[in-house]
Amino acid sequence: MWWESLSVFQQVMFVIAVSSSAVMLIFLVLMLIGIDGADFDGVDTPDLDLDFLNDEPLSGIGGLRIVSLKGVLAFLSIGGWTAYLFVNLVNPIFASLIGVVLGCVAAYLQALAYRAMMRLESSGNIDYKNAVGKTGTVYMRVPKNNSGKGKITLVIQERYTEIDAVTDEGEDILPKTSIVVTGLLDPTTLMIKTNKGD
Repeated sequence: MWWESLSVFQQVMFVIAVSSSAVMLIFLVLMLIGIDGADFDGVDTPDLDLDFLNDEPLSGIGGLRIVSLKGVLAFLSIGGWTAYLFVNLVNPIFASLIGVVLGCVAAYLQALAYRAMMRLESSGNIDYKNAVGKTGTVYMRVPKNNSGKGKITLVIQERYTEIDAVTDEGEDILPKTSIVVTGLLDPTTLMIKTNKGD
């Protein structure tokens, strides 16, 4: 039988490679349908503090988190398959060494790919703190001396947005007037003043 024709080393590497590849494939499918590991409320397990392994300069290269579940799976999968395939060409020690090297490369590349994917994510929420210092235009009159709210339009976080605004100036700010955001009255209302630069 095929399995019995393999050496013990090949059997061990085959089991490691197949099992880690299967788990990686499951994670990939779950990620593609929008379920990440954080969405599972599984059994309560103690958190392992591996931050010391992911900080510079030991293994946190360029801010990457290499020692993670996905990184370990990539290491075991690529390292296991490499050692399994190379044992016919070289002795098991060299096959193991090649597997370890290529497994480390795979874990590093996986961390790079995961970081690139995480940079593509955005919450979709607008943080009005990012509007401070930006210029916009009054859409609806902003009453003087904080006596009421008006509306302004401006581009914030690459979106053209209409936002409530107040001013402490002594005169109303009329529509189509250029303004500058000076601060926040509350999380969704901006403080503005007339843009004297225009």
